[in-house]
Amino acid sequence: MPKKAGNAEAPAAPNKGRGALSREQLVVQALALLQDSGLAELSTRRLAERLDVKSPALYWHVRNKDELLQLVADAICARMRLPGEDRPFRARLETIAHEYRRILITHRDAARLFAEQPPTGPHRMKLYDVAIGAFRNAGLPLAEAVAMATFYRHYLLGMVTEEVRGQWHDTTASPFPPFALGVELQRMGHAPHDCPHLAEASDLLTHMEPEKLFAMGLKVLLDGVDCRVAALANCQEP
Repeated sequence: MPKKAGNAEAPAAPNKGRGALSREQLVVQALALLQDSGLAELSTRRLAERLDVKSPALYWHVRNKDELLQLVADAICARMRLPGEDRPFRARLETIAHEYRRILITHRDAARLFAEQPPTGPHRMKLYDVAIGAFRNAGLPLAEAVAMATFYRHYLLGMVTEEVRGQWHDTTASPFPPFALGVELQRMGHAPHDCPHLAEASDLLTHMEPEKLFAMGLKVLLDGVDCRVAALANCQEP
């Protein structure tokens, strides 16, 4: 059976009729539908059935399915605990990264939803703003801070997408890609192949925990920011 998030709120009972339906109820029930059935089943038709209303009643609150999905993504993002600006920039970025991973793992198909929908909505925009602010506080000029915030988002989203691949499906879940690669390399044994570095890492790949791999990549990314900041401080262009 699909996993259920431990901290998911119980959805409010839908009210019948267009006049009783609110946008907040619509989003709560859309989140519940996402958690129960996945992104592929999150449609205005299915949501209307869940709310026990006719589909046209939804369009008093959302223009189309894309707007609905953007509202759902923003509602998920609202559950992040963002760090205060009084903390060092690196600590802020580490906190954001682990919070981002937490909410994407907790909510079914959230990683795919975040990848497919632009980071609009007040909470997703605030998240982007906080990330840019952290890179700015580190000492990066605005253009580089925006570029780094974008790269940082892509790193986080890509890593979590790989981690959660298949975990919400009833069928046998696809294994974590590094693990699957390690198993294949071990199966090959000492057979000749053109991947000597991967072969050397096969045991590491089969034992690497996703969270540890995520943190390791994040450290390398932020170490690079430290080096760039030091170069700028010394007026040295790479």
